[in-house]
Amino acid sequence: MKSILYEQRRSSVAAAAVTIVLGGLLMAWPDRSVNFLCMLLGAAIILTGLIYLLGWFRRRKDGYPVFFMLPGVILCALGLWLMTSPASVVLLIQYIFGAILLFHGIVDLQGVLSMAGKGMNRWWLDLLLAILTIGLGVLVLLNPFGTFAALIILIGLALIFDGLSDLYIIWRLSKAFRDLEDGGLVQ
Repeated sequence: MKSILYEQRRSSVAAAAVTIVLGGLLMAWPDRSVNFLCMLLGAAIILTGLIYLLGWFRRRKDGYPVFFMLPGVILCALGLWLMTSPASVVLLIQYIFGAILLFHGIVDLQGVLSMAGKGMNRWWLDLLLAILTIGLGVLVLLNPFGTFAALIILIGLALIFDGLSDLYIIWRLSKAFRDLEDGGLVQ
């Protein structure tokens, strides 16, 4: 059980760090970063599609029907679309990052409920951070600013906040588990 918690904490810290870096990139270069993300995601999708296609070409002699290569063709087309039309992806980016923030806020809320159940003090501060993360997710989804650059900067700020608050909550949860393991009082 201890190793599972350790691995979960390590992956959560890594995800928080990536979130902070991504938020910083979006804030520093709002226009270029979206194009870069579309190029990167498009290339990854094309690579996945090529793997599907190569797999079909290797197995076609074994009687694999031609429609088994369809996922590869679709993935390659989607990757090309992402790489050549980043402007058409802007709406999706808003909803993807809004959903990510909502998801992280809900995960943080679960951690807060665990802390409150263990009687940790200042759990309400963690609750406030979780609610703010959820609120930022809703704000990104609603996009009250109307401009693309403002939306991307908001997403960047929200991701940095989310990453930092995740690190804080992870630290508090880790401390609570260590205190419970040591048989000490949870503070």
